[in-house]
Formats: sequence, structure tokens, C-alpha cells
Amino acid sequence: MALRQDLHSLAGPYALDALDIGAEQDRFERHLQRCHTCPGEVRGFREAATRLGLAAARQPPPEMRARVMSAVARTRQIPASDDRARHARPVQRLRPVTRLAWAGAAVSLVAAVVLAIALVNTQSQLSRARQQLSQAQAQLQAITAVQTATDAKVITKGTSVGGTVTVVSSVSLHQIVLRTSGLPRLKAGKIYQLWLIGKKPNKIRSEGLLVIPPNGHTGPVLISGVLAGDTFGVTVEPAGGTIQPTVTPIVGIPLPS
Repeated sequence: MALRQDLHSLAGPYALDALDIGAEQDRFERHLQRCHTCPGEVRGFREAATRLGLAAARQPPPEMRARVMSAVARTRQIPASDDRARHARPVQRLRPVTRLAWAGAAVSLVAAVVLAIALVNTQSQLSRARQQLSQAQAQLQAITAVQTATDAKVITKGTSVGGTVTVVSSVSLHQIVLRTSGLPRLKAGKIYQLWLIGKKPNKIRSEGLLVIPPNGHTGPVLISGVLAGDTFGVTVEPAGGTIQPTVTPIVGIPLPS
């Protein structure tokens, strides 16, 4: 009976491939063919180990083995029965239990690592969300500053393809805020591109692309680094944009200087 109990206790180590290859593994596999409970326990251990393995797609830390062995040394062993204590050698009595303790400590540590990784990922997502919120708030404050500046000027102009473009300009802040209304959706492969065009040749720089939603209204878009004498322009370019305008702007708005 004591030997049979020992074999039951090997279900966990067997599921984790922690048994010695040879007599010990062969003995348990013969027992597995006759036992009514061990096959279910082995399946349960393997399913748990598989879920833990899939939950953390990272290498375990180098110090994991040392922690596991340290946990094994501190783990209290299950005492053997009186009959086993009298007839079994100490090594034979403790070895299966030690293996089970090792397996349990390993699974517990893997679970702790998975939880730690999940917490780190959650904290990272929260950090990114806070950063994005902070950037959005800063952008909104900058847009408000331009629109409420003492030297703010509002210019609205129609485009050659329909719709209007409105620019709020502040010379003191060197910034403009752009809004559009009624711009038509472009066919596939085309996109609106924004430009600041300087007085001097080759003083043209792209200020990004403008995707038109179904309602045809966009904005506000903040553009910084506006110099005296610049002209704001919009062109229709190939999808992805270009380094320099390839066509005549559909609208050009000289900015106050």
C-alpha cells in the first residue's frame, strides 16, 4: 500500500518530465495503465503547465533555478507513515515527496512570473495611456493658445475642388491652427498634403497628410514653426505623400507677417 501511495505522488513530477528516465519512469507508466485517478491528475498537471507556458512568451530570469532550489530547501516535507518509517530507507522515503515539492515549487514560481509579467504589461499600458493623455492635453492647450492669442487672425478660403479651409494664425506664437469643411473624399491612391511655402526658393516643407472623414470636416490641426511671409497650401498627392509638391495647390493662403 505504501508503494502504491508513492506511485500516486509521482503524477505531478511525471507530467512535468521530472522523473528519472529508466526504472522510475517505467514503474510509474506501468502504474498509470492500471490506476483510475493518476491519468486525470497527469492531464490536469500538463494542461496547467501548458497554459502557464503559453501565458508568458518570455525566457525565465536567470535566477529562477536558484530560487526554485531555495524554495525546495525551505519546503516542509510530508511525513511518511509509521510503517514506511520502519521499513524504508530515508532516501527512498523522501525522494518522491521531494520531487513533488520541487514540481509544486516550480509551478508556483512560474505562476508568480506570469502574474508579474501581466502586472508589468498592465502598468506599461497605463503608462502609455497617461502619456497619450498628457500629449493630447498639451496639444489642446497649444491650439487654444493660438485661437485666443491677442494677434490671432482668422482666414477662410475656398479650394479649387470644393469645400473651404480655415486658418487661425498667430505671428507671435509662430503657429497656425487648420480646419477644413466640405472637402471631397479623394479616389483611391490620392491624399491631401499640407505645406508651408516660404518666400525663398526651396523653402517648402511638408506639414503632414490630411485624411478626410465621411462628413468632410477636419481639425483642428496645429502647425508650428511658421515664419514671416510663409504661405499655407494644400495639394492632392499620391497616397503616402511626397517630399515636394507635384501639382498646383488646390488652395494657397498667405499668412500674416
